[in-house]
Amino acid sequence: MRFISIKARVTIYFTLMMLLVVCLVMGTILIAGRGVMSDSAEGTLLDVVHDEIDDVEYDGGYLELDDLDFYRHNVYVQVYDAAGALLAGAGTNEFEGSSEFRNGEIRQVEIEGGPFLVYDLFVPDDHGGVWLRGITSADNDFSASRVITILALILLPVLVLITAVVGWLIARRAFLPVRQITDTVDAISDGDDLSARIGLRRGRDEIHKLAATFDRMFDRLEQSFNSEKRFASDASHELRTPTAVILAECEYAKQNAKSAEDYAESIEVIERQAKRMSELITKLLSITRMDQGTHQAAFERANFSELAEIVTDETALASGKAVEVKKDIEGGIYANIDVGLMTRLVQNLVENAIKYTPEGGHVAVTLRRDGGELALSVADDGIGIAKKDLPHIYDRFWQADASRGADRGSGLGLSMVKQIAEAHGGSISVKSAPGKGSTFTYRMEAGN
Repeated sequence: MRFISIKARVTIYFTLMMLLVVCLVMGTILIAGRGVMSDSAEGTLLDVVHDEIDDVEYDGGYLELDDLDFYRHNVYVQVYDAAGALLAGAGTNEFEGSSEFRNGEIRQVEIEGGPFLVYDLFVPDDHGGVWLRGITSADNDFSASRVITILALILLPVLVLITAVVGWLIARRAFLPVRQITDTVDAISDGDDLSARIGLRRGRDEIHKLAATFDRMFDRLEQSFNSEKRFASDASHELRTPTAVILAECEYAKQNAKSAEDYAESIEVIERQAKRMSELITKLLSITRMDQGTHQAAFERANFSELAEIVTDETALASGKAVEVKKDIEGGIYANIDVGLMTRLVQNLVENAIKYTPEGGHVAVTLRRDGGELALSVADDGIGIAKKDLPHIYDRFWQADASRGADRGSGLGLSMVKQIAEAHGGSISVKSAPGKGSTFTYRMEAGN
């Protein structure tokens, strides 16, 4: 079966199932039909005999039988006196035990080698009473069963053939989208064209859902591929700049440095650029590990309030910038976190706010319990972010034009913030407007 197409297999399974169903139905009809028709023969015999009771009449002391119907519905009716002598009737009385009468009992006898049903009923009256005997064929249902059997044998192959043809057509039509999916995937694989899409019309069946899933996957692959290309290009650019500065400074020192002060100045420049490269490489390594899932987060129940308090103070002190940092941190808020990663998240948010707030500006760090969640907000009154730039702020190496300057960062901070937030099952959001500052809010489930 491995080498048979799915369409053929579906058709075979469908046909076999229909064959089984048809056989079961036909068998059930035959079995039930025989019983029903047998019961019908006995019921007819009883009905005919009992109907004749009212027609047994006497006229002047003599039995009047003119109104009796001696043959009706394939039932022969005979009338005997109380002593068992035949008075009138149709059919034959030649069978074993014909002289024996059993009141109200149906019995099966053989007449001329065939099975018959006999029913005797005694009808008492003022003149001694009479016996009514009904006789009918016990196998008068055999002809109907035979007709059903013949019809079944004729219809069964026809139904199976029709089922196979219809099953093949249904399977062929149902799997047409699969061929389209296969062709599209082959085209993408062969031509390396990630922009191709299956493009099936919307539908609710599994194949249309599969095609839509493939298209969404291709969208993500194309976005990921383009993002990786941008990432490689931006990373190369970011590393090339400090490398070029270091090489240039080394060349300058070799050719122009005359004193220890000149060498110290060059070493300071080299050290600054080397630190920048080290920071960039560390962030890239952390992002890559989180992307690949090789960074094993060590979650523990920690005091989020205390962490936010300490990290905010240390970050503000390390910035060396004349920006007022206000804190409004609710105490006693705990959460299940990786302390190292969460420290980096808070640090990046506070650093980002301080970096883009001018001297004399303000940064507000707020932590509150909001129902079952904690909400950490970092707000500033700095340069803000344009609405068109908001969708890109979490892209790696992305920076708004207004932020490009001597103090610009690597463009990786917010990307890391988003990754850390998602690793903790939380979310990060931002509200901002040019010239009015920005407010970043991180939310996650809080512990008890």
